[in-house]
Amino acid sequence: LARPPLGSLGGGCPPRKHAFPEGMVWLPDDVWEAQQKAKQASGGGKSSGGGGKGKGKGDWGKGDWMSVWMPMFMKGFFGKGKGKGKKGAAAFNSHFWVRKVEEENRTELTGIFTGTIAKYIFKQGWGFILPDDFKQLPAKAKKALSKAHAEAVEEGKNVQDETWIYFRKPDVDPELYPLHDETPVTFEVYVDNKGCGAHNIAGA
Repeated sequence: LARPPLGSLGGGCPPRKHAFPEGMVWLPDDVWEAQQKAKQASGGGKSSGGGGKGKGKGDWGKGDWMSVWMPMFMKGFFGKGKGKGKKGAAAFNSHFWVRKVEEENRTELTGIFTGTIAKYIFKQGWGFILPDDFKQLPAKAKKALSKAHAEAVEEGKNVQDETWIYFRKPDVDPELYPLHDETPVTFEVYVDNKGCGAHNIAGA
């Protein structure tokens, strides 16, 4: 049988405005009209105690769908990717850096040297220094750098210049931040389980 025309069920059923609030699905017109007719017959969907509008299954009260679905929608829309790309390295006083030093067994070497910042990765909190005179570095430092470079090549890593010396965020004077490439600095060196690194880095 063909679907009866809108409003043909009688009983003064009002024209259907939209179907979106109806449980978030589109009901066939004849089903929707039947629901409206049942509501009218029961007194407009009001409770026997004269309270608010009834909210039975499949019947959302005016504005209810907005109060439920809109917060969920807004959270999903604005919450997507929250904080992405904004988080940098750990703070200077974070125990994270202390733990790293303890795990790698640093041995500080004597001497103060000069160089420039070759590269610094803000999000990860580490970078490299290019010494002005690589030959002036302590023998242990040069040996550790050479060994680390050879191991990186053997493992197929994208290695940097063998003379570049690794450093971490807390090993730099906070006054130098934000840190830029080619900034002239003074520094000291150490050796640990992973090779050679720079510390006590300050402006030259």
